[in-house]
Amino acid sequence: MVKDFRSSIPPQITLLSRSVVFENTVFSVFADHIADNSGHQVERYLSVLPKYLVDDSIAGVAVIPVANERIGLIRIFRHPVGRWSWEAIKGHVEPDENIQAAAVRELQEEAGFSVLPDALLDLGFTAPEAGVIKARTRLFAVDVEQSAARTVAGELGHGEMVFYSRGEIEMLIAEGEIEDASTLVLLFKYWFQQHERP
Repeated sequence: MVKDFRSSIPPQITLLSRSVVFENTVFSVFADHIADNSGHQVERYLSVLPKYLVDDSIAGVAVIPVANERIGLIRIFRHPVGRWSWEAIKGHVEPDENIQAAAVRELQEEAGFSVLPDALLDLGFTAPEAGVIKARTRLFAVDVEQSAARTVAGELGHGEMVFYSRGEIEMLIAEGEIEDASTLVLLFKYWFQQHERP
């Protein structure tokens, strides 16, 4: 068993001041003046805070639908990097919504699959960009009925959803077609959990 040292280590960085740089309905962006215990300082450290967090800094969910041992990924164009990639279904938890309900809603909205919350396989957490964003993502997989390619409607930059075998996904990763950190961690955790099952 790995010991958790996080609770026994005092905070290493102190927030000296904070200025709002930008806000929208989902995020607040700050320029923080911070200092560590050795006296090092950064006067405009970029910090992004989601407007809504639940249970230990969870701001979002990522979920992969699985059908006949094939994993569904969505083709998405990401404006900041100007590239297409294959990604898990992802989204923010809304106010007054628990994490499982958010995963079920995102699965329905982005891929058209209806599942019950207790059908979700909980695969833990990831911190997509812990150096900048105060947010963790809860990871899930869920068995679904359909495994054919399908069109994903209603989301900016979203293309089709395709179900891939593990070998095909490994090839997509090797070719740089899957770069999203949350998707990569989710795939790893899902495959690791499947391998560890009795």
